[in-house]
Amino acid sequence: MTALAAVLAALAAGYGLGRYKPLHRVSDWANWHRYGKRPTGPRRWAVYAVLSAENIGWLAAHPVQGWDAWKHRHDPPPALGPALTFTARTRAPEEPTR
Repeated sequence: MTALAAVLAALAAGYGLGRYKPLHRVSDWANWHRYGKRPTGPRRWAVYAVLSAENIGWLAAHPVQGWDAWKHRHDPPPALGPALTFTARTRAPEEPTR
C-alpha cells in the first residue's frame, strides 16, 4: 500500500510540474531580462546561470547539431541569386471598334 501511495504521489507531482512548467517560466524570465533592460548584480548572475544551463542542456541533447553549428559559425552567408531584370512592356495599339 505504501508503494502505491508513493507512485500516486510521484504521478501527482509530475502532473503538477508538467502543468506549471517551472523551467519554461524560468527560461522566459531569463530571456526577458537578457533581451530587455539589462539586469545588474545577483539578478544578472541568475540570468546568465539560467541561460548557460539552457545552452548546456541543449548541447547535451543535440551534440551533433551543436558540433556542426560550432564548425560552421564563421562561414560566409550563401551567395545571392542573380539580380532580377525587368523588361518594359508596351501595350499593342487597340483595334478600332465598329
